[in-house]
Amino acid sequence: MPITEFASLSLIPPNKLSDPHVVDLFSKVSSWQSASSGYSLTFFTNPEEPTEIHLITGWDDVHAHEKWIASSKNKELLQIAEGLLDIIGMVHLDLDFNEFPVGVESLVCARSTGATKGISEEAKSKSVASMQCGWTGHGKDVQEVSTGVYHFTESDAHLEDIGGKEDMHVKTCLKRVKFT
Repeated sequence: MPITEFASLSLIPPNKLSDPHVVDLFSKVSSWQSASSGYSLTFFTNPEEPTEIHLITGWDDVHAHEKWIASSKNKELLQIAEGLLDIIGMVHLDLDFNEFPVGVESLVCARSTGATKGISEEAKSKSVASMQCGWTGHGKDVQEVSTGVYHFTESDAHLEDIGGKEDMHVKTCLKRVKFT
């Protein structure tokens, strides 16, 4: 099963998403990384924090991503990105990237810190489900035990049903952004 990479980045002011050099950087990231991984990249921004950019993509496994990270193409991208953005964080989730909705324009991402505590056996068996709110999915970081569970849904209407409202510590609304 392919894993899902969820990376959070932050633009360094005065850079903006619409700046030609930023668009060019993310176009290269999308093209070069997808050529290496075989999976498309989707970018989202947080309307409440317009400098935040979130990248969601797939990898066959963590080792494949680590090979990309060590590659000369990625190092070149990191050189271009220097002074433009900071990496806030990145996780490899045990969520099958092939299940992500391809053309989704918005998502809600919530992180619960109770690992799988609070998630029913039925919910665990339905890692990806279609509910009234549309597509939902969740996954744990395959490399760390303590980061909790990341929940994704097309609407926050049923986040309480997924992991329990009291267990959700970080919730971010994401809007898709395209770099062409």
